[in-house]
Amino acid sequence: MTFRFESLVERFRAIDLEGMDNLASLDQRFDRKYVVSEDEASSLFAMVPGSLAALEIAGRRAFAYESWYFDTADLESFRATAHRRRRRWKVRTRTYLDAQKSMVEVKLRDQRGQSVKRRLPEDFSLAPNLTIKGARFVNEILKRDGFAATLTSTLQTSYERVSVVDVESGVRLTADLGVRCRAVVGKEALIEGVVIETKSPRGPGPIDRALWRRGHRPVRLSKYATGMAAIHHELPRNKWHQTIDRHFSY
Repeated sequence: MTFRFESLVERFRAIDLEGMDNLASLDQRFDRKYVVSEDEASSLFAMVPGSLAALEIAGRRAFAYESWYFDTADLESFRATAHRRRRRWKVRTRTYLDAQKSMVEVKLRDQRGQSVKRRLPEDFSLAPNLTIKGARFVNEILKRDGFAATLTSTLQTSYERVSVVDVESGVRLTADLGVRCRAVVGKEALIEGVVIETKSPRGPGPIDRALWRRGHRPVRLSKYATGMAAIHHELPRNKWHQTIDRHFSY
């Protein structure tokens, strides 16, 4: 039987984007990622509480995403993640293909391991570059004048996503299917299965514990850094070698 991705969340009540942001904006958060099979994703979503709410826009509950990631010529962003530096940054554009909307996003990680994300609405575009407005935003958030001019696009990702929120705890869960990473040199890698990410303001939530009870543990996975390491074999990959060996195909 063909896997129908949207069916994962069809039993939950609908919530719009504004309602989800009001419940769990989570610009500051702790993230945990898991990779499971399509069958396991179906089983998990069938057992989590029916009180969850699923993002719905214009009658749809699964949405197509495309992102471009930016880095310096010496891959400062990638190497900070590869070498586990406590303070690191990530710059990307994210495009919501169904809504034809784009964002510039700057993601920072502090010494406690907490992620802080800042976003700026942009003109709809699939172009692998930053606008003048986007570059100014990046410089401001990173507090590095003129830094955006040193960045170039290094990786494109695309996938389909469903999102739910736990109304009581404020924990978000996203599930991504068909995650494809494409380098500017034309090589690409695909993550097999469903990437589940929990996003909470504090520690692990009820969704994490449900995954643990089913034998799943968080994996080391960054769509950007792991994707770069999977495609460019000359880059350091020790941090992600188990994830790449188990879950990536070419």
